[in-house]
Amino acid sequence: MAPTSPPTFRKRRLGGALRRMREELGLTQQEVADRIGYRIDRVSRMETGRTKVEVPALRAMLDVYGVDDPALRSAMEDMARNVSQRGWWHSYASFLHLAFQDFLGLESDASEICLWETLLIPGLLQTEDYTRRLLTAGTGVIHSTPERVEKLTSVRLERQKALDREDPLNLRVVISEAALRNPIGDRVIMRKQLEHLVCMSEKSNVHIQVLPLGYGPHLGLDGAFTLFSFPDGGRLASLESLVNSFYLEDEDSVQAYLSAFGNIREGALSEDETRQLLVDFTNP
Repeated sequence: MAPTSPPTFRKRRLGGALRRMREELGLTQQEVADRIGYRIDRVSRMETGRTKVEVPALRAMLDVYGVDDPALRSAMEDMARNVSQRGWWHSYASFLHLAFQDFLGLESDASEICLWETLLIPGLLQTEDYTRRLLTAGTGVIHSTPERVEKLTSVRLERQKALDREDPLNLRVVISEAALRNPIGDRVIMRKQLEHLVCMSEKSNVHIQVLPLGYGPHLGLDGAFTLFSFPDGGRLASLESLVNSFYLEDEDSVQAYLSAFGNIREGALSEDETRQLLVDFTNP
C-alpha cells in the first residue's frame, strides 16, 4: 500500500466501514443514494475515502443500515468529525515519513493493539535511553543527523502517553525472549529497560508475555507484526520494514494475523510468569 496522509487513511477507514455495512445488507450504492437523497457518485466517493463523510450524511446512512448501537454510532461520528484533525505528531512532520505518520494516526485512534516482537522491545514500552541507543545505530543510513535521532526519540516517548490517557490504549504484547537477551547499549541501559517492563506490566491496560527461546515452530517466525482494533469495530494488520509500513485491511488477512497472535500467545509464559522472568533478568 502506498504511503498516504493520516487524514486520507482515516477517510478510507470510515468509508470502508460504511461500504461493508451496505454490502452486508445487500444494498446497492444507488439504493442508498436514493434513500438519503444524495447522488450515487457522492456515495461512491464517501465509500472510497475520496470525499469527507459529513456527520448528517453519516447519521442518515447509519439509519438506513439499521445501526442503533449508541457506542458504535458515537465512535463513527467521532471519526467523521476528526477525519482531518492534525495529530500531536504534526509538529514533528518534517522529520517523519508519511507512512510513519499514518502509523501514528492509527496508533492514536486505536482502542487496542496486539503486538508480536521478535528482536526488540516494542516502541510503546521502551525507555528513553534504549530508544536513543537503538536509533543512533541508524545515523548516516536512515537517520541523517543526531538532531533527527533526538526528534525521533521524543516522538517515541510521546507515543507512550496513549497508555496513560483518560481512555487508555489497551496493549497486548508478546515479546520473544531473544529481545530480552539482545543487548541494546550497555548493561545499565538494558537493566533499566527490563525494570521498566516490570513496572509497565503492573498497569491494568498493559499485558506483557514472553515467548521462551526454543519454543516452536510457531506462526510468528516470519517476523514482527501489529494488529490494530478501533472503537468503531474496524481492524487491520501492520507490517514494518526498514523504511516503510504496510497495512492489510481485508478480513481474511486480518483474521490470519489474529490467529497467528493467538498461536504465539499459547506458547508464551503467562503474565505472572513473564513478570517473574523479567525480575530474574534484572537480578542475575
